[in-house]
Amino acid sequence: MFDLEREQQRKTYELCRLGFGIIAGALVLACGMSVLELFGFFQRDLFILLRSQSWYQWVDTPIVWGSLIGTTLLWGRWNHVSWQRRAGLLLFMCLVDLALWFVAQGDAVGLRIGDVGHRWLRDNMGAVLGWGEFALLSSLSCDYLVHLGVDHASDSDKSTRSMIATGALVWMLRFCQQTNWGAGWPLRNMPIRNLQGILLVYGTTLIWTITLIQVTALVISAVRQSSHVLAEMDSEDQELDPLRSRSDSYHDFDGITTYRDKRY
Repeated sequence: MFDLEREQQRKTYELCRLGFGIIAGALVLACGMSVLELFGFFQRDLFILLRSQSWYQWVDTPIVWGSLIGTTLLWGRWNHVSWQRRAGLLLFMCLVDLALWFVAQGDAVGLRIGDVGHRWLRDNMGAVLGWGEFALLSSLSCDYLVHLGVDHASDSDKSTRSMIATGALVWMLRFCQQTNWGAGWPLRNMPIRNLQGILLVYGTTLIWTITLIQVTALVISAVRQSSHVLAEMDSEDQELDPLRSRSDSYHDFDGITTYRDKRY
């Protein structure tokens, strides 16, 4: 029974590592694109040139699909109600992101969706989902790290959530200012004509980038700590293995012997 529970625990850690790893890959790519967008404020011509490339429209594809696949692997890994609810909500948000992706890329992939419209609303819906996904990923990653013995992870979660709340508030101010409320439905944006609007755009992008980097760091930490714990479990299993050779036992007591054996 003990061996069965241990193998189930090992499998859970492996799946969590894989899930967080896939999400980390998607977030690293998102970090690169966010930094590029931030850099575009100062090198506008270069940013416009990059956006005109044919491959640019597909950059969000691995981000959307990677986040969905990674979250699916995390969902159901633990029986704790809070984990299930947060992972389930994150999975739902990823599915909405996927639906928005199909709307945006439908014609390119041959679905013949046509022009759905509501571009301003769809872009800002994606931003709202992004802030919520940041909060859920931070919470899940830090709870997982605390479970693995990283006690200070809860402090990282608090600081990241504080940044998320600040960014969401700045984004809301930007959305309210840039939306042309007098144009009726569907919602449309207005050109930025004052310094306050420019500062809100810069501020939102900067806070988004910083928060994205923080969340990415937490997810990567979850992957690394999973690998560390799995390595410790493998080491413990080797020590408890009754069929282990005597040469392995010598390695436990003599570091010189271990080095010598590895060398020769």
